Amino acid sequence: MAGQFTRVTGVEMAPMKDETVLFNPNNRKFCVLNVTAAMIWGILAQPRTVDEIVASVCERYQGVDAGRVEQDVRKTLDELLTIECVADS
Repeated sequence: MAGQFTRVTGVEMAPMKDETVLFNPNNRKFCVLNVTAAMIWGILAQPRTVDEIVASVCERYQGVDAGRVEQDVRKTLDELLTIECVADS
């Protein structure tokens, strides 16, 4: 996993209480995001590297372990890549 990540064009988003739902109409896959994953989705409005995403999350949730945040960011990106909601360049 390297390079910059960005949202795939056409993926639809709908907020629901404490979660966000993504729908990719190209492959008809849904994904439910928790608050932190939704924050990552928001960060990806512009192309970002893993390091940039981690820094943004750490800034928002001060005092969290950066290593743990990186693991969670990578896991979230892997899932979003799998359902083709984000692209890696």
